[in-house]
Amino acid sequence: MTIPDQRTGSAQDAATAYFDAWNAHDGATVARIVTGTYVDPTLPTPIRGEDLAASVEGLCAAFPDLNFADEGTNVDGDTVVARWRMRGTNSGAPLPGAPAPTNSSIDLAGIDVITTRDGKVVDVVGYFDQKTFVEQLGLQAIVMPADEWPVSFGIATRVDIGHTTVPGAISFTWIDADDVAEIRNRTQEIVTALASDPAFIGFRAASIGNRHVTLTLWTTPEAAEAALGRNSAHNDAMKRMWEGGLARGGFTSIWAPHRVNTQFGSCPECAHYVSISPGDATGVCECGGTVEVTSYL
Repeated sequence: MTIPDQRTGSAQDAATAYFDAWNAHDGATVARIVTGTYVDPTLPTPIRGEDLAASVEGLCAAFPDLNFADEGTNVDGDTVVARWRMRGTNSGAPLPGAPAPTNSSIDLAGIDVITTRDGKVVDVVGYFDQKTFVEQLGLQAIVMPADEWPVSFGIATRVDIGHTTVPGAISFTWIDADDVAEIRNRTQEIVTALASDPAFIGFRAASIGNRHVTLTLWTTPEAAEAALGRNSAHNDAMKRMWEGGLARGGFTSIWAPHRVNTQFGSCPECAHYVSISPGDATGVCECGGTVEVTSYL
């Protein structure tokens, strides 16, 4: 027979107070209740004190209706294993790395292992599925190898609006910046405006660490300069950079192709490669099959 814990301030009481503080969106109280450290799969190292309070406040700012529902607990001496379900909608602040709130909802199961002493919470270790968390928000979970000098890995973005015009110019830029969110927001504004410009062909961006690189295809160098000059979002970003605070450094340029080779594609009839000359819309295989040209970026 299990004898109920008769101590004042039991382990169960401590765990209940901890979750109550979370559901009250009170980061300061969570930090005060946890006398040791807190860690979960999103954190590189355990946190405590002001860092823990800021983490709680940040999550609650992103999910104004955040709530943890109790799905059962198991108490073993001073250790509480609490099963919970986290629900909320990302209608507040954007999550780290995201350009804007997703306005999507989460319904995520997880477990906290709570260590107590004398009826007070010492340490909390949280477990949940990060992949499920981001996918419920409409985001992608991207797994990539660890960096190993001289190779670094990152993420890339491609904008393809179906233009198959042969590029007559390429603009290449990079910027070193820590504020990834601002860089992404500004890049999205610039590219959205450029997409309707007749000089614009395609765009690709990559972020590796703090370096953010863009490649944009244009019809001609002159058309590229004119399009960028009348793009207010681009001009605002350049002004922001020169005023300071946006980046530690950067580089911009426009290049003209030295040579444009043929495209080649696999014939849908016989799988042989078919060459498509620059400017042609299709290429015809020896077997009679047709291959259509695709975007050059």
